[in-house]
Amino acid sequence: MIKVGCMLVERYDIIERIGSGGMSIVYKAKDTKLGRFVAIKVLREEYCLDDSFVSKFKVEAQSAASLSHNNIVNIYDVGQESRTHFIVMEYLEGETLKEYITNNGHLSDQEILKMTVCIASALEHAHNNHIIHRDIKPQNIMLVNDGKVKVMDFGIARIATGNTIEMPENPTGSVHYIAPEQAKGSFQDNKSDIYSLGIIMYEMATGVVPFNGDTAVSVALKQIHEEIPNPLDLNENLSQNINTIIIKATQKKILARYQSALEVINDIKKCMSNPDDVLVYTNSNVSEETMIMSHEEMKHIWSKSEVREYSGKKDPFDKVVATLGVILAILIVSMMAIYTYNNITPDYIPVTYTVPGIIGETVKNATITLNELTMDINVNESVYSQDYEEGQIISQNPAINSVVEENTIINVVISKGIKMENVIGVLNMFYEDAVNNLEAKGFIVEIITEHNAVAPIGNVISQNPLARENVPVNSTVTIYVSNGPKKELLEVPKISSELDLNEAKTALELMGFTIGIITHTYDDNIIKDYIISTSVEAGREVEKGYVIDLVVSKGPKIVSVTKPFALSNIAEAGQDSYKLTVTLELKNKTEIIYENTVDASFFPLSIEATGTGTGIIHVLNNDVQIYQTYIFFTEEVEEEVVEEEVVEEVEEVVEGE
Repeated sequence: MIKVGCMLVERYDIIERIGSGGMSIVYKAKDTKLGRFVAIKVLREEYCLDDSFVSKFKVEAQSAASLSHNNIVNIYDVGQESRTHFIVMEYLEGETLKEYITNNGHLSDQEILKMTVCIASALEHAHNNHIIHRDIKPQNIMLVNDGKVKVMDFGIARIATGNTIEMPENPTGSVHYIAPEQAKGSFQDNKSDIYSLGIIMYEMATGVVPFNGDTAVSVALKQIHEEIPNPLDLNENLSQNINTIIIKATQKKILARYQSALEVINDIKKCMSNPDDVLVYTNSNVSEETMIMSHEEMKHIWSKSEVREYSGKKDPFDKVVATLGVILAILIVSMMAIYTYNNITPDYIPVTYTVPGIIGETVKNATITLNELTMDINVNESVYSQDYEEGQIISQNPAINSVVEENTIINVVISKGIKMENVIGVLNMFYEDAVNNLEAKGFIVEIITEHNAVAPIGNVISQNPLARENVPVNSTVTIYVSNGPKKELLEVPKISSELDLNEAKTALELMGFTIGIITHTYDDNIIKDYIISTSVEAGREVEKGYVIDLVVSKGPKIVSVTKPFALSNIAEAGQDSYKLTVTLELKNKTEIIYENTVDASFFPLSIEATGTGTGIIHVLNNDVQIYQTYIFFTEEVEEEVVEEEVVEEVEEVVEGE
């Protein structure tokens, strides 16, 4: 495994460990080639040792890398160094949705709708590309500092074909968020992701998950059997429409749920555009068939210790009685053995021999050896073997060095030699189907991914050995799988503070980028109409046509300041009253800020002046200046807060698909 401070594949400088999960550890690293920070997810060592898992992982990661969506974390690279397998991803700064809920409790209706539509939009894009996530949970949703919502961790995603895919032996995903079909170890499709999204909405609406328990099994059983509690019982201020969406998304029966993420988005748009309308949900057309679980599926849910936990504790008295019975039985058997041993006569002791080792011998040679020891041989069966030549003994019973009586028959299994098999053709098959077909014939499958501009992602483009070649069973068949056309990458230029808006738009569009949202805001240091920042940092490589948002300067925003100052009596000797005039000279302009006939009763006198920068106060007695003084104002730049309507955001997200 890699360590902090090392250099991965002579390119990625590992800086620090920033997270970990059940299958991987995540590090922050510096891409020394492109000069940018990245996040690197490294498979845990126990998974790296599973060649079958690693092969599938590579194809699935490459497929996830083919996704391009504003609400999905970008995957830059998939690679390995020795036995270390890793994914290089976009590095994001922010907090997870789980951390946000933990810190803030239940969220507002607007926050729930905004975050849900972003997650649903990402899922719809993935599902349209035949990829399901399988581990949708708040820990995998990143709220980036720039306000974007990003879905992470397609590391256990699998490519879906048809309507469903088979699950592995153990269901994957976090038990608090998995769909009932995942908890049973059954099939899953895009509706399983929608169920998990509904659980996330429940947690955003209430601050807690709907099902909890002391063990993972207890939670899984609740996911399968118990109806989800009504969110309105925990948050009476929750919108009835949001409550309806949550209930529909988390139906136990797949046909009763939303059938696509787009349906979820459409209902959210209705809630936003017409909040007074009421969504009505009914599942009256859903079949009420009884779900039948196989024995193997039940093994996924129950372990022996947990069966005991759910079936109740045994009576302690029964345990004492059982223990005493075992002790008594041992005593009786021991006494009988001692008596038999002490009273047996040597005449009854049979002649014994030690069984020799005959594995690897031919039946003819083994028969000679055994006959010399008054034993005989019996061939039980003949099987194929890669380790023994045809006619050699593979196994024997009794085993070598066993003590047996004379005339004992030694049962053996002999080799039929190596089994040969014709390689089946798997060209143009989806890689999982190809692997299943080849493994069913007894072959070991190696997967190598290659760019291909024609073949769909995941399809086999070539194989070695070729179809119909006669090779030994358990031989390795290498299949070459398409991971799509090679992406055309462009490096984002530096335009911040160097180009105005028109120049920046022209430069980016000529290079092949797409201009996204343009936001105007005040800035103390950037000239008006010049670029403050872009949504993608300079030097980063992205696909041609990538959408780049721009932030444009409106120049500094200066706010006038009012400052008070005090005047003392400036009367000349013998003056009882006089005309007092006070002027403010500011930026080459002079204005009267106070003028009145005054006497000693007016003082001390407080006067206010308003302006920016530095000014000069002139004090006059009967139009004769007595003195002047400087006054210093401050300049404040207000940071503009750009608030966009949530409805507009939804439209932008949907259009961005």
